[in-house]
Amino acid sequence: MEEIRNLKFSEWPMFNRVMEDDPDVCRRLLEVILDEPVERVENLTTERALEPHLGARGIRMDVLMRAGGKVYDVEMQASPARKLGRRMRYCQATMDTRELKKGRDYDALPDSFIVFICMRDEIGAGLPIYHLNMRCDESEDIAVDHGFQWIVLNASAWDKASAGSLRSLLQYVANGKADGDELVREIDSLVASANADAIWRARGVAMLTYVDEARIQTRIACKEAREEGLAEGRAEGEERLGALVARLLAEGRSDDAAAAAVDAECRQELFSEFGL
Repeated sequence: MEEIRNLKFSEWPMFNRVMEDDPDVCRRLLEVILDEPVERVENLTTERALEPHLGARGIRMDVLMRAGGKVYDVEMQASPARKLGRRMRYCQATMDTRELKKGRDYDALPDSFIVFICMRDEIGAGLPIYHLNMRCDESEDIAVDHGFQWIVLNASAWDKASAGSLRSLLQYVANGKADGDELVREIDSLVASANADAIWRARGVAMLTYVDEARIQTRIACKEAREEGLAEGRAEGEERLGALVARLLAEGRSDDAAAAAVDAECRQELFSEFGL
């Protein structure tokens, strides 16, 4: 029997497992990224599927966390993130819609943070970290009290970060090398513990395999559709099918996930079931 490989921290099943197993590690990871204190975690969920309203496109969030009245969405992005800015915009809109109840004033919206930890440079400027904030073109002195922050990490540029915990974290995401940083060593220990669970490790590898197969089948389907002038777009199709497969696997429906990757009729039925 072929040996099941170990999962890396940069792969979403492992990332979600580590964050869920020790929410305090997630809190400290955010402190390193944000460079500010994060209060005790009040609620943390992984693989959270959200839909802004019936019939709207749903999204799957890797780690959604609440601490000190603030909301944090942390995404591990190992594959290329096309249309990242618009994706973050939709994540923000979906989070805000969920947070602001009918009849409440806008000041009831909590401060929120969206963090994408990327293996590649999705912005293209060669920086290890990007803070993407709204500003006034006419005057940089004008502050816009929107209450949210978007941050994108580029693990491939870890060696350009200043010495410290952020550099250590980016290096670990990039190549799995755990240096003397305390947080990184704790994360590496949790990764080793999760990989020691052979049943879970096999399921995690299977989930990644299903998603990869789904992407391949989606690319084929999109190519055929483009030839007929009916394509919704490769990137959107991949994300949609990836979200479907992830939700099916999270519910233990591996057979349906496998079928969705290769059977167009079954795939459409499942899209309808989950409102994707």
